[in-house]
Amino acid sequence: MSMCRKILLGITGSIAAYKALELIRLLRQDGHDVQVVATKSALHFFPVLTAEVFSGHPVYSDLFDPACSVRHIELARDADALLIAPASADFLSKMALGLSDDLLSTLCLAVTCPVLVAPAMEENMYVHPAIREHRITLAARGVFEIAPETGPLASGKEGLGRFASLETIRHSLKTKLLENGSWSGVRVLVSAGPTYEPIDPVRFLGNRSSGKMGYALAAASAARGAHVTLISGPTSLPPPPGVDVRRIETAEDLANSMSKMFPEHDICFMAAAVSDYRPDRPHPSKKKKDGTSWTLSLLENPDILASLSRQKSPGQFLVGFAAESEMNPEKLLEKLRKKGADMLLANDISRPDIGFSSDENEMTLFSPDGTSLPLGKHSKTVLSNKILDEIEKVWRRPAASTKGNKEQPNEIAPLSD
Repeated sequence: MSMCRKILLGITGSIAAYKALELIRLLRQDGHDVQVVATKSALHFFPVLTAEVFSGHPVYSDLFDPACSVRHIELARDADALLIAPASADFLSKMALGLSDDLLSTLCLAVTCPVLVAPAMEENMYVHPAIREHRITLAARGVFEIAPETGPLASGKEGLGRFASLETIRHSLKTKLLENGSWSGVRVLVSAGPTYEPIDPVRFLGNRSSGKMGYALAAASAARGAHVTLISGPTSLPPPPGVDVRRIETAEDLANSMSKMFPEHDICFMAAAVSDYRPDRPHPSKKKKDGTSWTLSLLENPDILASLSRQKSPGQFLVGFAAESEMNPEKLLEKLRKKGADMLLANDISRPDIGFSSDENEMTLFSPDGTSLPLGKHSKTVLSNKILDEIEKVWRRPAASTKGNKEQPNEIAPLSD
């Protein structure tokens, strides 16, 4: 590794906890300073004294430590990454619910650094609906999962849930978080969510967009080391950690913000679901019922994607999105070329399993050369990383960019599903 990082290694009550000793050794071999924080249950599965010798630090587990009443704050302040390996089903649930009844769970709420989890449990536990929902919740918060493997489990059965190999964990930590990411220095602009067009002070025209796809793209870009600005319409989603979030409401707000910020970014994802129309003259006060009909005169909103393409400089990469009720490849390619984008991602909103507000999506990628690539059905987090992988194949980063030399904040990477 190019530099020493402070790694908090959380160990929970899993039979795989004994493997944490070798993980400490490997991380120390990479030059990192490793501080172990264990749950009370974890202490049944691995030798504390050996862990202290391997790490060179005391193993902390008590939240109410007379020697330091704010241990969780002190540990969180200096951490470059929090790696929970192994992560039990119980602890994943506590993380998702925000419970904090011990040092490690409290630490999860206190850190602002990247958080990774490496689950280890029986297959029936890993695929249980409750654990799956908790994993989806953690994904939305930007936690990166190092997926378990299929193999022999503690029960003697074969199945999914085996602790990932130590080399896989080591590699994930190294490539996703600690080294300069593949997008380090790249400035990414993402729009997400709906726009609201006021009819009167209490009513608006809008759409069903949840913003989940745009937020996932922002988190995935940050995980690769990019400096990310997210321009978000009204959503209930928490801000992705490490991402600069700007709030807008109307299509006009979005158009102005995107036009102003686009020239300073290398890659732009126009993922917001912009209202196509706005009321011509919003009512100045709440329109009350009076027994008559009410006719609205609507104006067409500007085409923000096409406008951005006219601003595009050499080296910039512009990605558009199309939510369609009918997937017609020829029309989608025509739309891509008409808009002037470098890539178009289209999805079928008529399908209830991948429609608005769904945690999963299925997209097809269209390129200006006429090719298309089905990306398959995945969680929006996984799909975001697939999109970034495809961009890396075709985008040529300018040799000397004036846009991407800003120091990066700590980011949290996405959890794969």
